[in-house]
Formats: sequence, structure tokens, C-alpha cells
Amino acid sequence: MRFKYSLNKYKSIHITVIVLILFSAYYTVSYVVNSFYYNPCQKSVGKYHEDLYFDLKVFSELNLPGYAVVGADSEKLGFGKYNIHIEQLNLFNRERKYIDFKIKRDDKFGNFRDILGSDYLGFTEIKQPNIDISVRNKEFINHIKELNPVSYVSAYIALTEDLNLKEFDDLSRKYNNKISFKWVGVRTEDKGKPTNYLSGFNPNFNDGSVSSDSADKNKYPYLQLIDCMTDEKDINKFNNGSMVEAYTKHFTSLLKYMNDREKAVTALEFNSVKIDYYKNALNYVEKNGINIYGFLVYGEARELLEFINYGKIKGIEINGVLPSKYKK
Repeated sequence: MRFKYSLNKYKSIHITVIVLILFSAYYTVSYVVNSFYYNPCQKSVGKYHEDLYFDLKVFSELNLPGYAVVGADSEKLGFGKYNIHIEQLNLFNRERKYIDFKIKRDDKFGNFRDILGSDYLGFTEIKQPNIDISVRNKEFINHIKELNPVSYVSAYIALTEDLNLKEFDDLSRKYNNKISFKWVGVRTEDKGKPTNYLSGFNPNFNDGSVSSDSADKNKYPYLQLIDCMTDEKDINKFNNGSMVEAYTKHFTSLLKYMNDREKAVTALEFNSVKIDYYKNALNYVEKNGINIYGFLVYGEARELLEFINYGKIKGIEINGVLPSKYKK
């Protein structure tokens, strides 16, 4: 009887040890597999938010005019698999979209493409510089003229000549309270050269989410543009004068950040080709400065017609129309 009890006890201990070994092996292998791929759950960028939050905010601002990520979180499933949950804001109609998809060892499944809410239709002439857009311009301008003067319009504007940041800053001040510049496209390749990718930034402080949690401010100054207003040494400069320095630091930091997040770029964007694009784009703007080829603007029809007549418009395309800018 005693022998039987000892044998059963031995079996129980043996089974427990095997379970512990298998349990440990499962998590060890899962950890090793996870380390080879993008891990959105990590908190290596900020203190409180997951890396996913910062990655998607920067990706969205650079690549998706008119949209902002206001929330993002992930759920670890093991072996390089994650559930991803995103809250995306349409800056024009203020509608929110909730997007769920899965990442499995950098492959995406589910509704990932739902995050790509903008397709640069208004910048076709930038991607294909030799096309004739004069007829289309007349059609859009005539349509705006037929709208109620207080209709609220979202439109892409392409310029005949690039503006430097000082010229853009002066322009935005001139049309302050009339036209809202929601995104400005920055040239990252030589003019006249067709490009597969376009990048830019939102020149406003409060579009999307604002967080006290931030990436390394020394490495990425003004990655969140509103940080320039809390920088004690510079706050008076930006309150009373030019935003050129803030815009320069902000856009450069966006590109630097994406250059440092190769795993995130591979997992969250179409393919790893964008890694080289971001490197080349950063080199280009550091060498040539930040020059703007166009904007995404919001404004009442009457104000937009006045803006179009300022003289440097190459192309215009309507992106959306609301009855008025005052939406309940």
C-alpha cells in the first residue's frame, strides 16, 4: 500500500514536471518567434501607450491625408500573432471608424485595408506629371460655383510651383479662419518625376489624439506637433511668430521615426519597399529642404473660390461636400 502511494506520488510529480516543461517550452518558443517579427504590444517608444499607437499615428499622418488615428491597441495571441484594434477619425465629417484585423508573423488578415481611407485622387498630376488636367479643373470649379456658398468642401489643391515653409506659413496666416489646411504634401523626389508614394503632414495641433505620453523628444523633436507649444525655450517664438522651425522639426521627425521602425513598416504597410522610400525621402528633404507641392483643404464654397483665385493653382479635385461646416 505504501509502495503504491509512493508510485502514485512519483507519477503525479512526473506529470507535473512534464506539464511545466511543456508550458515553459511553449512560452520560450513563442517568445523567440515573437522576437523575429513586429510586436505591437511592446512599450519601447513611450511609457504608457503601446508601440502600435505611435506607429499608426505617424503612418497615418504621413500617408493618409484627412484621417487620424485616435486609438490603437493590440492583443497578443502567441507565435507572432496579434489582434489589432484601431479607432480612426475622418477629419472632414468627424465620423469614427473602428477597424479590427490580425497580424500573423507580419502578414495581415481581416479588415486591414479599411485603414487606407484616402487614395490621393487629387494629386494624380503629382504622380503622373505629364497628364492634362485643365478640363477637369474647369468642371470642379464650375461645380463649386453651383454649390450653396456656405457648403463645406474638402478639396485637394496641387500647385504650379512648390512653396517653401515660409511661403506656406504666410499663406496659411493670410487665409486664417477662411481655409483650413488639413494636410500639406511635401516633395520627396525631384519635380517632374513620377512617384509611387506621397508624404506630408498635418499643420494643426489638435487633429486626432493628443497625448502626454511621447517618444524621445530629443531624438524626435515635435513628433507630436503640439509639443512645440509646451517647449519652454520656444513657446513664445511659436505663439507670436513663424511656425517654420516647428514644421521642419515635425516633418523631419516623422520621417526619422519611420526610418527607425523597420519592423513596423514591414508589418503595417504594403511591403518592405517603403523602408527604402522613407530613407530616400529623409535624405531628400535634408538636402533640398521641405517644399510643398499641394494641400488638402477644407472651406466654405465661397471661401474656396477666393482661395483658388490666388494664382498658383495647378489642379483641384473635390474630395467631399457637406451642407455646412457646422455639423451636429
